[in-house]
Amino acid sequence: MNDTNTETLGWELIGWAGDDDAAHVADLDRAEILRIRDLFPRGDDNFLVAGAYEVPPALYPAMRAAVPRLEFREGLDYQVGGFALRLPADPDSPTTPS
Repeated sequence: MNDTNTETLGWELIGWAGDDDAAHVADLDRAEILRIRDLFPRGDDNFLVAGAYEVPPALYPAMRAAVPRLEFREGLDYQVGGFALRLPADPDSPTTPS
């Protein structure tokens, strides 16, 4: 994971109200992920993209200390994780449909 191109990644902190109800979502950037990643048992997943990581209430103070703008709402279960961004198709790419 050390050679991960983070320009094609995005991250979110998601507060779940139920199995399928993302009641609170906060986007995170690369700099913020670098500040919080050591709070999680991530192995070689340097950019938290291999899965969703549970954020238990005990981590809320450390998360806020690292990223002061973060909010945690009562009654929600939080996870943080990364995903591949959908980039616009390159019109010069041979794989782009005409």
